[in-house]
Amino acid sequence: MKALPFPCIRPAQDCVLEALPQMGGILSSNDALRDAIADGLMLKDPGAAYYVYECSGEPGRVTGVVAICPAGVLAGDGATPAGATAAARAIAELKVQPRPVTLAYEASPVMDIILGAAKEGASLYAVTDPAGITHRMWEVKREDAVAAIRAMLDQAPEPTPADDPTYAAALAGAAQLLADEARTAGTYTGKEPFNFTVAALFPAAQVTGGAPQVPTGLLTHQIARF
Repeated sequence: MKALPFPCIRPAQDCVLEALPQMGGILSSNDALRDAIADGLMLKDPGAAYYVYECSGEPGRVTGVVAICPAGVLAGDGATPAGATAAARAIAELKVQPRPVTLAYEASPVMDIILGAAKEGASLYAVTDPAGITHRMWEVKREDAVAAIRAMLDQAPEPTPADDPTYAAALAGAAQLLADEARTAGTYTGKEPFNFTVAALFPAAQVTGGAPQVPTGLLTHQIARF
């Protein structure tokens, strides 16, 4: 499968506990997000990276990798869930994907070793939510580590949806709306950020009982200029 590193918008490390409870407001409009970036509450990463995400609590510990995948992974069965159309418009207007979509994939033992090595470094975040679930995140930018993760993902079969179908449909709808706008303007190239979705990829064997969701705002993907 194709899964690439990406630049993201995320909370500043020393402001994450302040920022996460405010995400409803921060991600309510372009102006609110711009203000949060200007105030130092949020930041725009200058370069592309993979992110290793760990969720621990009941019923256990799960580790995934966050990357951008072609928006085609969001394809559903043709039926549009209730509420997806309005949510798609909101995402297209915000021009930011508020959280990664959750996907399951067939991970290899080598990938487990690579991600385990990444987790030996200092984490960007270690946040425990009101439900007692701890969310940790590591940034992977070193060239050799990025190349190793990409090689493993290139060899993996296409992932399968493991998220709320309404959210996945909303992301697909937002990508389509932005693509239609670009085609109407005569500027569409197929390489725009909205042609990709940021996804949290979890080993299928670890999420048979349901995959976790990365908290809203912890890793966002800017899909168009705002």
